[in-house]
Amino acid sequence: MPASDYSARTPDAYLATRVDFKTDAYTRKGDHYRRGYLAVTSLAAVAAAAVPVLINLQGVPSIVPTLVSLEGVFHLREHWKNYDLMKSFLRQEACLYQAGAGPYRHMEPADAFVLLVERVEDAIAKERAQTIEMRTARVAEEANKADGQLQKEGKGAKDRAE
Repeated sequence: MPASDYSARTPDAYLATRVDFKTDAYTRKGDHYRRGYLAVTSLAAVAAAAVPVLINLQGVPSIVPTLVSLEGVFHLREHWKNYDLMKSFLRQEACLYQAGAGPYRHMEPADAFVLLVERVEDAIAKERAQTIEMRTARVAEEANKADGQLQKEGKGAKDRAE
């Protein structure tokens, strides 16, 4: 789905073009990561149960750690959880705003709208930062593993040369 041309000119426009759009986007992303997480973990469980039977086949036991590491690399569960939390937050925030409840109670409509926009945009920015941090941490972990492996191989070659 293409990016939304959202408007913060009126509460109804903002709710429709930003809050509803982001709620739908987080729902789709959350569902995507939930399915991925469930597929990988289910396959890992089945593969782990089959290892004793298939232990003599070449390469089969290495499937389990590979599947488990995929979850660690892609952070499927964390993405699913973050997107689900954001979807719930946006829905709750819209309901509180529309009902004039919670932090919006006893506020002038214009002030309540500004507070809504600030809270929603702050939450979206924090979610983006968490996602970027997760993704860059994954890249850094992979780089550190590669550096460690190269150092290990270099040390082995040095030991053999001596």
